[in-house]
Amino acid sequence: MEKNNQCRSPLLCERRNNIWSLQMTWTLSVLCHGGSWLILRTYNRGKLISSLTELTPCKYQFLTNKLKKPTDPSRQPVVLISCGSFNPVTFMHLRMFEICKDWCNDNGMEVLGGYLSPVGDAYKKATLIPMKYRCEMLSLALESSEWLNIDTWEARRPEFTPTRQVMDYIHRAVNEHLQLGDNVTVQLKLVAGADLLGTFNVPKLWADQDMDKITSDEYGFLCLERTGSDIEDIISKNIILTKNKLNVKTIKVSITNDVSSTKMRELVKNNKSLKYLTLDPVIEYISSNNLYK
Repeated sequence: MEKNNQCRSPLLCERRNNIWSLQMTWTLSVLCHGGSWLILRTYNRGKLISSLTELTPCKYQFLTNKLKKPTDPSRQPVVLISCGSFNPVTFMHLRMFEICKDWCNDNGMEVLGGYLSPVGDAYKKATLIPMKYRCEMLSLALESSEWLNIDTWEARRPEFTPTRQVMDYIHRAVNEHLQLGDNVTVQLKLVAGADLLGTFNVPKLWADQDMDKITSDEYGFLCLERTGSDIEDIISKNIILTKNKLNVKTIKVSITNDVSSTKMRELVKNNKSLKYLTLDPVIEYISSNNLYK
């Protein structure tokens, strides 16, 4: 008998129990993929004679294995977060975290960790594939990072969850885990491009209280420059952003990269290569699961 109960990622757990005899082999497999697949297959002398599949829920866990404690009391501790579809994840999604981390280090902050939060299926975007695939690709992409993690709290929720609520949850979870005491609170910084900041000026898209909280002293917006976007102009047209403009930081991008999830999906659809646009494990996952065709 063989048992393997180790969970490899937030959404992929595997357990196998194999019982061998002279005449029959039983195999029990459980796959947690935003839920867990219970697959019971029965073989008689090597021939499959029955199969059962059942979906059951998989327990959520806030990941803290890459979240470090502050080492420099003279610096403000911060955690970076990005919310998005990640459909699929690109090198630029990951690169913007590194750019913002460097900026924070140069401006009196200490970055303790970072979280990427995929939207749930309730987002209802036409091109959005199920969250189980997007979360698995993101988990694969972050395996090589020493400080970035996926968080699936938003992705698992049955209803659409505004960014401010996601930030409230991550902010609370981080501070409850670290428990720094002495009135020290970890700040949360939203990492995004100027195109997202521009949506703050779309009528009725964002609640006023959400815009105010995201750009408050407690949080903050690290806004990466994008070609064709004027960050100062965006701020000047919004009363709330103007009030909180000191908490909206413009991050210059010295090496530009316009790779996008949309362009990657088009390449797959047209049977073109994704090589060097995202990590190889993500490319292999897209191919093996026949995604974006």
